[in-house]
Amino acid sequence: MRGVHPVGVRDLEVVGEQYRPQSFAALFRATGKPLGGLVWRDAELVAEPKNPHDRYAVAVFVEGRHVGYVPRDIAPDIQREVLQHNRSGDRVTVSARIWAVHEESDWPARVTLDPTGEREPEWAYVDRAQWPGIVSPDGTERLTRRAQLRRIQAAEAAKLVDGRDFDTYRPAIEQARADGDDDRALQLLTRCIDAAERVAAVCCSRPAAWPTERAATIHRSLENYDAEVAILERYFRADWNGDGTKALRTRLARARVLAGHASAGPIGPRRPADAGPLNELILTDPRPVAETELADEIDAVGVRDHLATVIAIVDAAGIARGTPYETVAVLRELCRPGRRTGIIAIYIDQQIIGRVGAIDSGPVRELIHRQEFRDRDVAVRCRIAMLDAAKPSARITLCPTERTTATERERRASAAQIDDIARLRIQRLAAGGTQAEDQERRLVRGRDFSEWVAPIAQLKREKKYDDALAVLSECIGAAERDAVARGFAPPPWYTEQAAIMFRRAGDAAAEVAILERFQQACPPGRSSVAIDERLVKARARLQPRRP
Repeated sequence: MRGVHPVGVRDLEVVGEQYRPQSFAALFRATGKPLGGLVWRDAELVAEPKNPHDRYAVAVFVEGRHVGYVPRDIAPDIQREVLQHNRSGDRVTVSARIWAVHEESDWPARVTLDPTGEREPEWAYVDRAQWPGIVSPDGTERLTRRAQLRRIQAAEAAKLVDGRDFDTYRPAIEQARADGDDDRALQLLTRCIDAAERVAAVCCSRPAAWPTERAATIHRSLENYDAEVAILERYFRADWNGDGTKALRTRLARARVLAGHASAGPIGPRRPADAGPLNELILTDPRPVAETELADEIDAVGVRDHLATVIAIVDAAGIARGTPYETVAVLRELCRPGRRTGIIAIYIDQQIIGRVGAIDSGPVRELIHRQEFRDRDVAVRCRIAMLDAAKPSARITLCPTERTTATERERRASAAQIDDIARLRIQRLAAGGTQAEDQERRLVRGRDFSEWVAPIAQLKREKKYDDALAVLSECIGAAERDAVARGFAPPPWYTEQAAIMFRRAGDAAAEVAILERFQQACPPGRSSVAIDERLVKARARLQPRRP
């Protein structure tokens, strides 16, 4: 019997898959995918005129296994055609996209007959992975939800030091340094480095850099350059990509000079000391470009390492600071010899300006390695937001232009957002009762305290520091009143800005006071690690370091 393609089944979703878990279990075991995945097979349509529940039923079989039925509303027409071909001695077959996953004892599945659009490659679910993200670098494997949850749980457990997130030790480390107890600080930092490396191993990512940076700083202050080199090289060995950060690459190169072995070329085991990420700071071999879209908005990481390049690009385009620059960025994966995957670099005007973070790398890697983009560079819309501040910074967002959103601070600073907040403030005050009371607690000079973010930034740009501090003080008071009423910690931004201004003015006592005030306003155990760490440093500046 020859196969015949039926009419009317284009993009047809099969029904009843949930009643046939054994069929999917057997089918995917036979394909070498015991946990499920996605496969393409020919499905046969079998008429069942004697079906006791529906005499127009049309069953769907894949490799002899019953996987579901044609939907009831079109089954009569399909059955008529199937029977007609059967009488001529023909089987009725159609291409089918089959997805299923083994979850506990169940097999959720979906079968689509003759799907339109591009036929994507087959892939399998796995329970273990030695690559970052959810999708393997070559797109042939994906983590199950169970495996994703296990990875998250393992990462959360890995970051604990004596039952605490290692990041929460930052204030204690700074306190040890302020007390002149470098040994104690290094002991804590070593344990934090251990935790950061455990997390990186679980997630196949770069370890948190701050414990290594602080340990290297202490070793240099003690003129123990060999120890500084060792702790930095350890970081590069633990980094899944081996690239580290620009700051650590620079520090390691300098530490090697100080230690007397500057000729030791590689940073860590893999790369030259003076190279940019994978020696590809410039896209020297551009290919034909295929522009596409990402499914979700993605913020670039590592932008600070290439800030000078970003500034040059924005200035060359004639874009004023504070005005978003819409352009196109090229994505390319940079792999080391023998590695299945690497960093996904982001290029503008053939210059690297950042990379895709580990969390977002899976879907992006799958996109750029599609067959349709073979031998081509994938380009996506890109938005650069240069903050107009004394210390330049940039945010680079990859996504379709219409989906791009500003940062929280940018949104607050926009006229539309300010109008929304003002409108809500007016509505709450007009409503009376508890709504009005809640809003009145938040008022500063007739505005909600969140409306003052942009004006404060403007006052700082105009160097009206006394005015900025006056408004900040009132905002801190309003934030504290609101936090007490709601049982939350106040937003730390206002306190941080005031502390920064006191620090620049050399008023350590005022800095300490404003930071202590924040701690006192927080519920027990709800303070900010960043505030606590800043407070330790500020207190240390009030008294000379112990010998």
